[in-house]
Amino acid sequence: MKQITRITLFTLILLSASAAQAETLTFENFAPAGGLVNINPGSPYTESGFTLSVTNPLAAMVDSAAINDMPGNLTDFFAFDDSNSATLTFMGGTFDLARLLIGPYVPAATLPINMTITGTQAGGGILTSTFTGLTTATTADLDWVGLQSVRFNNTSAGALDDIVVTPSAAVPEVDSWTLLTVGLFSLVAWGTRQRERSGVEDLPEA
Repeated sequence: MKQITRITLFTLILLSASAAQAETLTFENFAPAGGLVNINPGSPYTESGFTLSVTNPLAAMVDSAAINDMPGNLTDFFAFDDSNSATLTFMGGTFDLARLLIGPYVPAATLPINMTITGTQAGGGILTSTFTGLTTATTADLDWVGLQSVRFNNTSAGALDDIVVTPSAAVPEVDSWTLLTVGLFSLVAWGTRQRERSGVEDLPEA
């Protein structure tokens, strides 16, 4: 019973150490082939525990084969009007935002477009980055951490795809490795005691 308990504890330590894994929000297979699905304030989009909400109904998940597209991007994506504002949040708490694809929604957009990304951190800090002159899908490398939300605004119809995020509140990396190390030492110590006890029991009687 003690052996099972120790193994179970070690398994939990291993699971917790690998809990905070990066996710890529791809928006795939949400819209029908060649079509789109409206996203509005009453029906936000969710994927892997993340929610993308908007302030008005001028937004949609768009299939890659639709007439309107995100130039330079061959997969499904999210599009929203310049009168709209899109906000990304995580159901589990804070998160990190590494990078994403941004660009215009053509032909609805008046090219080129500008996109401003604003992150609100858990401690109250504000991060902001503006990308100008967008005419095609562009990688925005941000590496923002400890976020409560991220807001997107455009000067004309814009699009998002391949948002790389990590739940930062789940398991801090340093603490994970500390737990893993403690678990390994505990398992080794337990195995040593078992071998020593087995050796004593196997000694012949005088």
